[in-house]
Amino acid sequence: MEHDRIRIHFTSNREEIPGILKICLDHVVQNTKNASPSPDTFSKIKWVITELLTNAVKHSGTRDCTLNIKVDNNRLFLEKEDRGNPLSLIGQDTGKIFTWPIKGFTNRVEFQIYHNGVDSLIVRSDDAHSAKFYVKEMTGPDMPRLLNDSSEHFGLLILTKASHEFYYEYDPETQTNRFTSVFLFAEKTG
Repeated sequence: MEHDRIRIHFTSNREEIPGILKICLDHVVQNTKNASPSPDTFSKIKWVITELLTNAVKHSGTRDCTLNIKVDNNRLFLEKEDRGNPLSLIGQDTGKIFTWPIKGFTNRVEFQIYHNGVDSLIVRSDDAHSAKFYVKEMTGPDMPRLLNDSSEHFGLLILTKASHEFYYEYDPETQTNRFTSVFLFAEKTG
C-alpha cells in the first residue's frame, strides 16, 4: 500500500460494508490533509463508497471485488473492480438493452437510462468499452413513473450526482469491470 493509495478486497458480503467504509473514510481523512473535502463532499464520498459496495453485492455476480482509493493532488479516485457481470443498461425511452463491451460499436451512443421527474440520468459511450454518466436537470413537472418504478438505475443516479465524474470501463483482456468516481476539492490555504 502506498501512502496515498489503498486496495481493499471485498467478498461481496453486505455485513462487511460498515467496516470497509470505516477503513476507506479513515484513509481519505489521513491522505487529504492539504486538500480535505468539505463536510458535504465527505458525506457524498460515504454515499459513493456505500453504493459501490452495495452494487457489488447486488449486481456483480461474483463473490469478490477490489475497492481502490487514490488521492492525487486535489482529486480523490474511488474505483471498484470486479470480474463479474459486465454493465448492462436499458434505454428508458426505447427499451433497448446495451451491454458492455458494445458489440458492433460504430458511433457514439447516448441515451437516458433513468429519470425521477427532477433529474435525468444519461449515459454516453464514445467507444465499445467505456461509459460516462451525467445528469441533466429536467424542466417542468414530469413524474410519470417515479412512484411505480424505483429503478435499479437509481443507484447510478446517486453515484453520478454525488461525484464530480462517474464512469465505467471494461477491460476485454482481463475481463474486468471498473467503476470510477472522481471527487475534486480545493487546496487549503494558510
